[in-house]
Amino acid sequence: MTQESVILCEGYHDRAFWDGWLRFLKCDVPQANNKVVSNKIIKDPWGRTVSGGQFGYQSPTGSFVRVVPCGGDVFIPAALKDRLAGRTTHALRHLVVNYDADTDARTESDARTGVEAAHNSVQTILKSVDPAFTTSPQGDYLLDGGKTVVSVLVWWTPDAHSDGLPWKHTLERLVCAALNTTLPGRAQAVEQWLQSRPGGSPAGPKEYAWSNMAGWAAEKGCEAFFSALWSDPQVVTELQSRLVQTGAWRIAEYAAA
Repeated sequence: MTQESVILCEGYHDRAFWDGWLRFLKCDVPQANNKVVSNKIIKDPWGRTVSGGQFGYQSPTGSFVRVVPCGGDVFIPAALKDRLAGRTTHALRHLVVNYDADTDARTESDARTGVEAAHNSVQTILKSVDPAFTTSPQGDYLLDGGKTVVSVLVWWTPDAHSDGLPWKHTLERLVCAALNTTLPGRAQAVEQWLQSRPGGSPAGPKEYAWSNMAGWAAEKGCEAFFSALWSDPQVVTELQSRLVQTGAWRIAEYAAA
């Protein structure tokens, strides 16, 4: 049966991170032709052009994987409802709902609050779609008797707070944590610069991430900065360690299978 895995994420930077991650997990971009993914004409299994900011990949087993940037967290529920409504005509193997935790990073319990909120939001929608859905031992949701798997993947990191890390659990904090561990000394330099800005507003996740990009990878630009992380083996080791701890790695491996 023709089917696909779909990853619903907040925005283009999440999409870029997923691009590097899926390629690391051996997913290929159809019709490569040495072009960046955004410049390719990619068809899904039903012959439709992948467009509207979406990216498409082929997994090592031949399954189709689609990444959908939703334009912000507030638009993810609508995208989730829409894709689930279409699963009878375009079979859906796996649907990943990807949020930032967006909670305070002072304690792990704060991160758990963000994870719980994301799950509660998804569960509310699933109840309206398939009241008989069940939950797997791994915490995924099984619809239609297990034909469709829905996973909730939330960006957060278990690192204790330190220089070079923003105070909110986001993708940017995850990235900064991996870079700080890989490249000692960078964290303090970023922190000192952010604190020294004349008239600068309090630094948030994007200020920390873009400081790393501007200081050490300016030639890549913003989106490529996130995808290129997956080309550095040392950074990948640190990312994987954190993504395994939060349960995200298992979900991505299943999506990319």
